[in-house]
Amino acid sequence: MYGYVLHFPAPIDAYLAMHKAVLETLSEDGGGEGLLVHFAYPTEQGFDLTEVWESKDQLDAFNRDVFPKAMARAGLTMDGAQPTPVEFEPAAVMTPRAFNSDAAN
Repeated sequence: MYGYVLHFPAPIDAYLAMHKAVLETLSEDGGGEGLLVHFAYPTEQGFDLTEVWESKDQLDAFNRDVFPKAMARAGLTMDGAQPTPVEFEPAAVMTPRAFNSDAAN
């Protein structure tokens, strides 16, 4: 497994726009295989995003094949400095049930 946290100095509304675009892109084009956990939350500095994937290769495929389409859909650019991931190796992940937020609505 592969996990990481990103710290974004942007408002949570920027995340919500990205999240909506990603869900729409996944719905239309597929992708995202290997994602186990994804969550984001506002912080005093912006928002944090945490994900756990089955493998880093699956995250790399998502970032190559899905994320750029979603960013274009949302009208967001990937210009400028990107946050540096804080990587971790999950010891365990438990997901007793699936839950989708209504953030994309």
